[in-house]
Amino acid sequence: MVLDLTFVFFGLIIILVLLPLYIYRNKIFAPTEKKGNIQPFVREVDSYLSTNYPKIKFNYDIVNKLEDEKNLKTKEILILEDLVRQFVYQEYELHTQKAVSKSKLWSGYDQNSILLKDNKLPVDWAQRKEAAWNRETGKCDRCGTRSKLADTNALLAKQMRNGGGFNLENIVILCNDCTRVIKSANLERTKKDLLILDKLMRKVTN
Repeated sequence: MVLDLTFVFFGLIIILVLLPLYIYRNKIFAPTEKKGNIQPFVREVDSYLSTNYPKIKFNYDIVNKLEDEKNLKTKEILILEDLVRQFVYQEYELHTQKAVSKSKLWSGYDQNSILLKDNKLPVDWAQRKEAAWNRETGKCDRCGTRSKLADTNALLAKQMRNGGGFNLENIVILCNDCTRVIKSANLERTKKDLLILDKLMRKVTN
């Protein structure tokens, strides 16, 4: 009989300890299940992308598809991953650019615009890249983001084997992300290492 009372006594203690945990379980686990209105986040991201990547036409259909997702942080991450996917798969082809005023050209420009041998870059290639960068006011031709000269790449719209030259009209300025995308052999792998992904993920709710 004494054993039974002891068992009941300790059983009641265990129940009294676990009961508050059961009652307040939602508050206890709340940090891992953030809830809230997604619209302010979407507006902030849209404003950022419109300003910094004006040539990419992003859509937000993913927001409606995630209506049943209750975890705010999870929803934000899924939205950003979809936007980066849109950035990566945006259709784009290298094309010739507008001409530069002859007054901005330099001695030897015409001579060095022609391929001589071995497909080597001309001695004034750095000057050509800077002139093309200035022509575009530092903006990427594919996405429109503005970058420093050192953070851009100069590609030829028409390759030498197809009759292209080093003239400025044939030089296209792209940001590092867009260069990686159009040169990528595996877009799914490439999109995980882009700067735009890193920048967007910093906006996720902590």
